[in-house]
Amino acid sequence: MLKIGIVVLLAAISISYGEVIIYDFSLDADDIQFSQWIEGDVISIPGGVAPFEEGNPSLPGIPCTFLLPQGSSITDVTVDVHSQVTLDGVFDITPVNYLILSKPYASADRSSVYHSNTPFPSSPVEQTASGNRTGFRLGSFTLVPFSYKPLSGELSVITSATVTIECSPDQDVADISLTPEQINTAAVGLAGIVDNPSRITEYSPAVRAATDGDPVWVAIGQASFETILQPLVDHRNQYTGDSEYVTVEWIETNYTGWDTQEKIRNYLKDQFYNHSLVYALMVGDYGPTTRISWLMAGSDMLDDVVDHYYIDLDGTWDYDGDHQYCEANDGLTYYSDLYVGRFSSNSTSHLQIMVDKTLFYSTTPPAGSWQKTAILIGAGLFPGYWGSAVCEEMYDYIPVDWTVEKLYETSAGHPNNQIDLINAGCSFVGPQGHGWYGGITWLNYPPLDIIAFSNYTQLTNIDRLVVFHSMTCTAGEITTSGCLAERLMFSDLGGAVAVMFNSSYGWGTPPAMGPSEWLEVHFAEQLFTNQVYELGIAQALAKDELHAMVGVPLTGWVIQENNLLGDPALIFVSGQTGIEGGQIETPLQPALSTPFPNPFSVSCSISYDMPVSGTASITVYDVAGHVVRNLHSGSLPEGSGSVVFDGNDNNRNPLPSGCYAVVLNGPQGTASTMMVVAR
Repeated sequence: MLKIGIVVLLAAISISYGEVIIYDFSLDADDIQFSQWIEGDVISIPGGVAPFEEGNPSLPGIPCTFLLPQGSSITDVTVDVHSQVTLDGVFDITPVNYLILSKPYASADRSSVYHSNTPFPSSPVEQTASGNRTGFRLGSFTLVPFSYKPLSGELSVITSATVTIECSPDQDVADISLTPEQINTAAVGLAGIVDNPSRITEYSPAVRAATDGDPVWVAIGQASFETILQPLVDHRNQYTGDSEYVTVEWIETNYTGWDTQEKIRNYLKDQFYNHSLVYALMVGDYGPTTRISWLMAGSDMLDDVVDHYYIDLDGTWDYDGDHQYCEANDGLTYYSDLYVGRFSSNSTSHLQIMVDKTLFYSTTPPAGSWQKTAILIGAGLFPGYWGSAVCEEMYDYIPVDWTVEKLYETSAGHPNNQIDLINAGCSFVGPQGHGWYGGITWLNYPPLDIIAFSNYTQLTNIDRLVVFHSMTCTAGEITTSGCLAERLMFSDLGGAVAVMFNSSYGWGTPPAMGPSEWLEVHFAEQLFTNQVYELGIAQALAKDELHAMVGVPLTGWVIQENNLLGDPALIFVSGQTGIEGGQIETPLQPALSTPFPNPFSVSCSISYDMPVSGTASITVYDVAGHVVRNLHSGSLPEGSGSVVFDGNDNNRNPLPSGCYAVVLNGPQGTASTMMVVAR
């Protein structure tokens, strides 16, 4: 958690009925920032969130999350204040506004709190929550150091306190034992979430032995898709762990449940709790593998695909038994257990493209500065409130050795070179703006489309594929026919290797960041700062961190709606090593250009550059890593040149349609690119 200006000192005391965790809290008054908004004064602190319902004063608090002993829950949190100061001035604190990011701005009605001089909030501790995250027990609350008297406008802040957390055994918490790999994978990202990471080993779940042959990674889909997915299964078998393709038909026969989705979840629970499962790739479009959420926010129902149903395995997600899943009263705990992604199509050609992209990205991505280039796009959201704000929060987590292109809309206009920049090469794009299932848009000034149906086909970055993450509304609406997220995955000319977009409305809280924006920031923190490079794990940790913001409304909605399209075990290109990684760029490294034309049906030209002369080979591989054509073997002179590929294998037989890798091995290293044969 971000706690700039907050010093946390941890201690733990074992007592007869549980354990007490004690820490010292301090806040430097100089870290408090003051600004104005339409409705009044805005108070902010680093890492602060407003954990209150709409209409109440928007006072910031600090989310706190601790590892708890196995089988326990938080029973009480007390704050012993050592120093508290009253801030100069009379304050009219703006109320919390929860707004759908795709709808016009509307001010919230102020609550009855504003008609009283009773200090708000009544306690510096805003709620508590406990839950299981892959066998680890977590307890969370939000500490609000401010106290506000609305009628007099008086505002005070706690600057020093001792916080005591009592946790006791909870008979409703089941004992869980996991394999070493499950525990180790879960422990990797915990240090970036909890405030007492030194307790990870002590408070870990019990260990049980793994059984030979138990899958660590599974793909689940119709039997008719198995052949297409097999190369990816083979790859995961070799580099991730025991992997299998499991058919929906087999699960329906061998597991119980009210419907197919519940049977799949019961299979996943069995494989997680009793075997060795870590990752699951769901294969298929809207249909028998997709759970639709009945979660409500006021009069709005989420009503779209929620793959978090397969990630959080606690309970049934149907506590009231009405078979309207994912409702707020269905006993949801939200913390992740598995890491889940989706290849969202029933088209064999689309599935083939996604398999090909994933294997190329995992094995032979080209070297170059693109691997450490990010594009942050911030459009206007509401009057005086811009997507650049969340982009700047994300930017703070990106390493200084990265190139970051910032494309921000202002009241004067916006840039329009985003497609060119993506084609030039980047590994991450965060487009933050308004949207619909067909695209992400600027607020004003044509052309309005940032990335949409109108221009995504102009992406030709097939050998430098992008990871997208966005808070925009409905660009990941899987229940429609080919939403933008899906089309970026299906594109055979370029686009994405992984997309994390909302299936429904994004939620903001102007002028402060809302839950959808915080998910963007948490993902950037996990990926870039904490260097959690497996995309499914980074996404799950970002959601877990959002869930730990206790008291912030609509976090559950945002956790449910932001699905990962892509392989959850895929390693982000800048964090790859060996077979899963690109080469380190050096001044003397050879280079390969994208073939022209690409895709091609008859032949293409492949340009290369040799920094020094010497013996070299240029070889074409299929997605399974098999050599299909030797284009050159022997001496190549220093400088640029090209070879022509006629689309045939070494036996002069035409290669079938699909994606292929071209690799140049020279005396100073290797280079690679990707091409598409389209018969």
